[in-house]
Amino acid sequence: MVRRRPCSFAGVRRRCHAVRHALLNGQSRTRPLSVRRACGGAAVRGRRVPATRNDQRCALEFFVRIRPLAAFTVIALAGGTAVCVQPAVAAPDTLYVNNATRANCSDAGSGTQDQPYCTLQTAAAAVQPGQTVEVTGGTYKGEVDITRSGTPDAPITFTAAKRGAAFVHGDPHAFTVSGAHDIVIRGFSMSSNAEDVVVTDSSRITIDQNRVPSIDIDIQGTGSRIPGIRITGQSSDVTVSRNQMYGSAAEEVLVAPGVTGTVITTNQLNGYGGSAVLATDAPGTVVTSNSISGDCTPQIALAGASTGSTIENNILVDNIGDDKLCASAPAAHAKISISSDSAPQTISDYNLIPPPGSGAAPYDWAGVSYADPQSLLAATGQGGHDLVAQPDSSSDGSPAFDSADADAPGELPTDMYGYTSVDDPLVVDTGAGSVTFRDRGASEFQDPYHINSVTVTPDQGPYPLPVTATAVELNPWSTPVESYTFDFGDGSAPVVTTTPSAQHTYTARPANGSYYTVSVIATTATRTLAPQTGYVWVTEPAPLVPALKMTTPPSAIDRLTVEADTSASTDAWAITNRKIDFGDGSAPVDEGTATTDTHTYAKPGTYTVRLTETDWAGNTASTTTSMTVPTVRYSTALSLTTNASSYAYGATATVTAHLGTTYSNRAVSIYAQPYGGTKTLVKTGKVDSHGNLVASYKVTRNTVFTTAFSGDLEYAPATASRTAYGYARVAESQSGYYTSTYYGSTRYRVYHHTAKAQFNATVTPNKAGQCLIFRLQKYYSGAWHTQSTSSCHTLSSTSTGYLKLTLTSGAINGKYRMAAEYVHSTKDNTDLNTWSSWQYFTVRK
Repeated sequence: MVRRRPCSFAGVRRRCHAVRHALLNGQSRTRPLSVRRACGGAAVRGRRVPATRNDQRCALEFFVRIRPLAAFTVIALAGGTAVCVQPAVAAPDTLYVNNATRANCSDAGSGTQDQPYCTLQTAAAAVQPGQTVEVTGGTYKGEVDITRSGTPDAPITFTAAKRGAAFVHGDPHAFTVSGAHDIVIRGFSMSSNAEDVVVTDSSRITIDQNRVPSIDIDIQGTGSRIPGIRITGQSSDVTVSRNQMYGSAAEEVLVAPGVTGTVITTNQLNGYGGSAVLATDAPGTVVTSNSISGDCTPQIALAGASTGSTIENNILVDNIGDDKLCASAPAAHAKISISSDSAPQTISDYNLIPPPGSGAAPYDWAGVSYADPQSLLAATGQGGHDLVAQPDSSSDGSPAFDSADADAPGELPTDMYGYTSVDDPLVVDTGAGSVTFRDRGASEFQDPYHINSVTVTPDQGPYPLPVTATAVELNPWSTPVESYTFDFGDGSAPVVTTTPSAQHTYTARPANGSYYTVSVIATTATRTLAPQTGYVWVTEPAPLVPALKMTTPPSAIDRLTVEADTSASTDAWAITNRKIDFGDGSAPVDEGTATTDTHTYAKPGTYTVRLTETDWAGNTASTTTSMTVPTVRYSTALSLTTNASSYAYGATATVTAHLGTTYSNRAVSIYAQPYGGTKTLVKTGKVDSHGNLVASYKVTRNTVFTTAFSGDLEYAPATASRTAYGYARVAESQSGYYTSTYYGSTRYRVYHHTAKAQFNATVTPNKAGQCLIFRLQKYYSGAWHTQSTSSCHTLSSTSTGYLKLTLTSGAINGKYRMAAEYVHSTKDNTDLNTWSSWQYFTVRK
């Protein structure tokens, strides 16, 4: 007889959750997990859970002796207690991350579209094999650590909903993949304080279609630069594809020792100062169909023992444009560098390299520099299809077109923008493999057919206005166009044609009162082009009214040159021709559609000028105006001088304006503007027989003098200026002496050796707050020698300062002198620095 006990549903549930937790966190179970309960005589047992499971769900299977009911399996018990087990529920295909304000995100939820996760890390901790983490555009801060794995048939994918719109800013990294496999990271923009992506001890990882900048920062002061992507540890089969990578002084992709089978394909890599791709002790590295630019370091470098690698279909160009700026050694700036231990079983071919500069070589193979593909081929058997030429990949005729090895390892079915290979009919196919027209580099040159512009004829006129719109095409490949769709912008139905022109009649002015926009869309067998536009001005019916304005342009070198302006003419139609008769007997000038023109008359006088205009509809109208041409005005030579360049405070400056001897009886004016003051008239009058007008002005500060000649019918106006600088006045006196004496003709003040000698200084004009210094000199050996120079003494509110000297017996019978200097600061730009006169003194017992 089976012993009965109450069946606890909660107990079974806790046990199931324990197994689920262990599996979801990557823990294996090496012994059976049993759940036994006596429920009405029925034994409930658990089956062994395998050490590894891909589904990561609770693996308990319960065996019961009653039938299932509805959505639950229920074990009936005598006392009404039951054990209930929910069946497995399929995981969703997509987890959503959206931190926008109105996204209703929650990291406590389940990542549905209605309630997405707020952070990528929460999704990374919850995602299961076969699921996609879709990230809406926005900025997401914080490193994303990926440790969960997918399977070869059900990888885990992290993708931006729109390529480049989801910006991940990590610290220190944007993404790290550690000990994981079968992961895809696609479509993100990234930035970080270190490598943007780090892959460690992981396999079958794909980093695709991202924007990945690298940065120039030393790692912990070691001098190691930080790349954009670092692949390290025992990683294998990592693919870096279709990314835009750029940075400075660092590798874009760094493959560390121990890594195998890395594929770097179809990327745009812009390196500065560091190799775009550097693989060290990384066998089987594939670098295929990348567009790489760099400067003074090898752009693709295999170091250590990176044997069995492949370098094919790459385009390598210079950023600096001149290899002379790089190191003198050719190996220092070879485009492709293969170490001696990496050369065995390594293939390099179908690469496009620009011509090297002076002293440079495109290859450094096993320690030997090779100047061209031919010498590399002869020595190593490699580079037989390499080209040394400028890529010029923006137009037909590039050597990169239709010349790649389509079956090179790592080749993708589409380029970095998702385009497939296209055969350029203007280029001879020289490629190899299953497709002979694959392009080298990361992008495939597409059919260049496009519409340059849209013309509308006529482009202006009164309604009803019949027009013809024409698509102006660029079609070097003679691509057949299936249809053109013209939208005339007035609400009428679009016109679909098989020719690049269409007709339409406008019956009213546009709502904006000015113009309609005409758009054209062309459709070929493979694509529909973006619309191109033209414009048409539809006006109210109105007559042609010519308008003519005649002036003397400011740029005219003489008064005989005039300018005609017809821009004020009005017409409902576009004016197609303007003809001007300048009235001096010269032939009328056909201006076409130009609205302005200049004309030079042979002599002064008054002329009648006639304008005749014709519009698109053939209407013609004329108008006339008179133009008086005065005597020729010659340029004027005017100068201004002062009798000195700088003046003592209050000194009188003599200012002379000079017109010259040919300018008799012409008046000039002289003005003065002290620094910080207003400009005032000093003198005005006619120049003398020498062409001069002289004025006097008392200078108290830096002053700009200006002279002006107003001009007349013969001579053009002119001005000239000159700056005169003014010194401040420093008056110094002594006090504390008891008598005076003379040495020669110089008067000395006499101080007792115990007296306090004081030297006072006053600066004019008032310079309160400015600086005053004192200098002391002693006479001996037939000359004066400076003994000391004081620090700055700030002038008082009354612009005074003083210095006291303590005399000693050692100064007895010595000859001394003292002077003060005013030193202006940035607060005072009105006067120059000024010294006072010397104050002489001697010391007695």
